[in-house]
Amino acid sequence: MSGHSENHEHVFERLNTACQRLFETWCESRSVIPLGYLLHSWPLPDKGHVSVKRLADGLRELGRTDPDALGGRIWPILCELALCIDEIVLYPRIYLQKAVDDSPRVRRVLYGR
Repeated sequence: MSGHSENHEHVFERLNTACQRLFETWCESRSVIPLGYLLHSWPLPDKGHVSVKRLADGLRELGRTDPDALGGRIWPILCELALCIDEIVLYPRIYLQKAVDDSPRVRRVLYGR
């Protein structure tokens, strides 16, 4: 396994751990709206760029609609989650193989026959 693949797995492990902590915290406090936003995109169906971006977009939308949901005990968890998301979304070359796996298969087409 290359260093990039190992790093990729480690970042996803950290991302899932942060999401699990958000889930537990919001369950404990019975915060239904934030839970809905989280569960819309987590657990991630795969380790692709699109899935991570969907998670980031959902949490960003939660921040716009209910900014109080992201304060207090949630803030340090969100900071860790943001670092993981940035590593995957902002630096996709490191994780090129997974980003390519998100794209549809290319079919060869022969013209003129």
